[in-house]
Amino acid sequence: DAWGGLLGEGALVHLSAGSGSAWLVLRERVGDRWQAAATAISGSFDSGAQCARFHPFDGQLYVTGMQGWGSYTPDDGCFHRVRHTGGAPVPVAFETRENGVLLRFDQPVPESAADPAASFAQCWDYRYSAAYGSPEYSLRHPDAPGHDPLEIRSVQRLEGGRALFLEIPQLVPAGQVHLRLATGRDIFLTVHELGEPFADFPGYTRIPKTLPSAQDGPMVPTPTQANAWAEGPEGRRIVVEAAAGLLFAPKELRAKAGERITLVFRNPDALPHNWLLARPGSLQRLGDLCNRMIADPSALARHYVPESEDALVWTDMVAPGGEFAIHFDAPAAPGEYPYLCTFPGHWMVMNGVLRVE
Repeated sequence: DAWGGLLGEGALVHLSAGSGSAWLVLRERVGDRWQAAATAISGSFDSGAQCARFHPFDGQLYVTGMQGWGSYTPDDGCFHRVRHTGGAPVPVAFETRENGVLLRFDQPVPESAADPAASFAQCWDYRYSAAYGSPEYSLRHPDAPGHDPLEIRSVQRLEGGRALFLEIPQLVPAGQVHLRLATGRDIFLTVHELGEPFADFPGYTRIPKTLPSAQDGPMVPTPTQANAWAEGPEGRRIVVEAAAGLLFAPKELRAKAGERITLVFRNPDALPHNWLLARPGSLQRLGDLCNRMIADPSALARHYVPESEDALVWTDMVAPGGEFAIHFDAPAAPGEYPYLCTFPGHWMVMNGVLRVE
């Protein structure tokens, strides 16, 4: 309640550890489907925001965070209080309609907010799969990365200024719809369904759609080539598992130089993992290549294995509850050979060593 009604109707506060920010998330149900809109809360955190609680006495939000992989924040840790002090109007509810988006605010917006020339809308799509994220794809050209601009035909200031209707005739379901209001506020929506057209304003005209809808379902890339070590004569059997906390069990293996090995990698974890054996001294170098694959749309098809001479043998990426076996000869040269999971970010803790004697 200390936030002035900003969290009514089931709204949420979402934290971004990567950007050190907090977001107000509004929810909407159209038919049987839920969808949401997000807008940033003013201010930023000094470290990767991770945990938050509303205090039972003062009603304000307390946030702790710490630096980690994938965070662009400056400090090692932080402890912040976020207070609601009023100020600029903040959206508290939204409705996605066949012909635009209706936004309601905690206080009246200025008359200048109804200027369509000072507003902006665009959309793009994501490809849902087991890959780590997705490029942003055009809906008009589905195989091409890019955004599609959306015409804002008018902006209607309603309910004494506490609501805005952005008339967008070509609005369609999309992975992301980005609205930039004339007030300077950005709002991001995931649109699965459109409600009935909003017609309660002068000049309403039903306009046919020409922009296609986003794809709504999994698109799973297939491997570019079969695993070279999945077939062949078997050797001494070794079982390695993915343990809780991004760990391998065991973290150390031993083999004789040139020994034939059959390695069975089991994944009882809730995340996908693989097992890759690398050249001595290459863990950091190879791990950096793994992290960069987060932005590679072909990474899943390659099982997140970087193209590198440091990579010796590997399993396929194994889904939760699965297993994969490979058969290979241990390296001929004695030494300590690191093994790791190459899923982006996992390798820093999910690694071990094969000692060849």
